[in-house]
Amino acid sequence: MEELIEKAKNKDEEAYEKIINEIKPVLYRVAKARLDNEEDIHDAISETIFDAYEKLRELKENKYFQTWIIRILINRCNYIYKINTRHLRLIEKTTSSNFMNDYYDNSIDKLEGKINFEMLINNLKYDEKIVFVLYFYLNYDTNEISKILNVNVNTIKSRLLRGKEKIAKQFRKGGVEYDK
Repeated sequence: MEELIEKAKNKDEEAYEKIINEIKPVLYRVAKARLDNEEDIHDAISETIFDAYEKLRELKENKYFQTWIIRILINRCNYIYKINTRHLRLIEKTTSSNFMNDYYDNSIDKLEGKINFEMLINNLKYDEKIVFVLYFYLNYDTNEISKILNVNVNTIKSRLLRGKEKIAKQFRKGGVEYDK
């Protein structure tokens, strides 16, 4: 992988494409932890891939490529989330509450019957959700997550613990429900 990264730094597009194809599922999971809309997820990933290619020469150590690109993606997702939140507040102010309830009801219908990792973490706060994706799906340890998110390692550990407790509580109540 490091050889491919070195080639990509020298503007070898085929090498970069191979790298991206290998880590695209990882990028998708990270983006999905922050964004709900598939179009936003794909936009965030596409923009991240382009930005990373343009800035690839700035990467100091090739072995940290995945961590580096995930950090770019998280920043992009946060930006899109912030814009969407502003738009949603504007929509809420200018439309009836029935419209929004219908929107969320349709979203719930699409997800019924799907019990999976995303469903388990769905009711977690974003800070907990991103830690779960990085820890359980991408197998980063707490120290690596701490560096990626620029957060104290003890904070990462408490987010993991708090998230596990929330999921356990959901199951004690009778299962996971989609609650937006």
